[in-house]
Amino acid sequence: MAWRAVGKKGIRANLTQALTVASRDTLLSTSKCSSENTTKALSTSFRHLQGFCFNSVISGANEDFYFLVSRCSIRCFHASPTLLARRKEDASLGLKISERGKVLNKGKFSKRKKEAKPPVETPYLPPKLKKGAKSSSDKTIEIFEGMTVVELAKRCGESIATVQHIIVNVGEKIDSEFDPLSIDIAELVAMEIGVNVCRLHSDDGAHVLGRSPVVTVMGHVDHGKTSLLDALRQTSLAAKEAGGITQHLGAFVVGMQSGASITFLDTPGHAAFSAMRARGAAVTDIVVLVVAADDGVMPQTLEAMSHAKAANVPIVVAVNKCDKPDANPERVRVQLATEGLSLEEMGGDVQVVEVSAVNKVGLDKLEDALLLQAELMDLKARIDGPAQAYVVEARLDKGRGPLATAIVKAGTLVCGQHVVVGAEWGRIRSIRDMARKVIAQARPAMPVEIEGLKGLPMAGDDIVVVESEERARMLSEGRKKKFEKDRLTKLEEERPKTSELEEEEETKT
Repeated sequence: MAWRAVGKKGIRANLTQALTVASRDTLLSTSKCSSENTTKALSTSFRHLQGFCFNSVISGANEDFYFLVSRCSIRCFHASPTLLARRKEDASLGLKISERGKVLNKGKFSKRKKEAKPPVETPYLPPKLKKGAKSSSDKTIEIFEGMTVVELAKRCGESIATVQHIIVNVGEKIDSEFDPLSIDIAELVAMEIGVNVCRLHSDDGAHVLGRSPVVTVMGHVDHGKTSLLDALRQTSLAAKEAGGITQHLGAFVVGMQSGASITFLDTPGHAAFSAMRARGAAVTDIVVLVVAADDGVMPQTLEAMSHAKAANVPIVVAVNKCDKPDANPERVRVQLATEGLSLEEMGGDVQVVEVSAVNKVGLDKLEDALLLQAELMDLKARIDGPAQAYVVEARLDKGRGPLATAIVKAGTLVCGQHVVVGAEWGRIRSIRDMARKVIAQARPAMPVEIEGLKGLPMAGDDIVVVESEERARMLSEGRKKKFEKDRLTKLEEERPKTSELEEEEETKT
């Protein structure tokens, strides 16, 4: 026998044994009943069960109620209306049933037809970085070939899981966090996180030879920088340039009388081109600071000194125009010492040479000073492996497209290689030396002109040799995104400053 409680309608029961019609109707028709009426109904039902008997003394409702309360062994189950124990002949619960007993409104909601849809490619979502890990264009890490995932994550300041997620998204397969990575993949991961990279190339096991020094000529406007180079190479370049002022950064190889060769960079003397000069100082070994003996130290002279000191490059001072009547080399020495330059005559390590570019006086002394400084530095470079080069200048030719003048610092640059130059990429179609002759490869300290880039790079961009065109495209796109992100970050940082200045001006007015 099972009992069910149905909301406020009282108690209903389905008996497993036969009941009389009267007692069954009495139970099932009960809508609202008290505890006494329920007891009477139960007592009446129990009398019709086989093997169940009551004491004849029990006659009143109170006694029946007392008996059931004190000796009741019936278990009552409470359930929702959907779990009622029902018979087949019971009335339906709101469903339309046919004469055969089938549910008519079973198919009220029709199923959607399955249509074949093309697969949708899941868009790439950048991983969530740590809280407080902001994209900073000032942070720079060193990467190298074969570094592990653990080491890269530690240098970038990110979790190993984040680095692994980025590596998988760029199409690289890794089995564990201790697998070695290529230097290109390491740069892609670092750019995705938001940090700059500095590529380190190991010379272990490579063929290393001595190389020629790369010398940058700096100084104030019209102090004779190009005339000095013209005197060294026995050419008339200065007369060909507009107004006698250098318009572009040029690279030249000058053969000395001793048989050695020196690569010179001629930088513009304008203050507006200070950024180009700074990039020239970044790829040089020695700086020749040209100071006119009649004018002395000028603002751009101090600017060139600061660039050389920031790049940690040794300086050789060339006091030019010593043939003029109002020339005063001693005054120039005092001014340089006052500006913090430790001259060799005063116990320092900076050599000072007096020259005259017009009369070609003192050029041999300048040559000896440069070779001595290069010998002290013991300049060497690896010959094997991919090239490490920097752009000196870039221009757009109507017939040949983008052209980049570069200086190879290490390795060998070969025609036909895929390269990434700054944010641009391409395949080298031809390599020309400074005499415009086509060559097959370029060795360290050689200034060359490369052709085949897809876009025009900037002066000072590094040249990276990659293994395939696909890798070149990936690096180029990653660098472009990184540059744009850094540019927007700088604009956001400058906005509060400009707003504060405007507020101060408004308060003053």
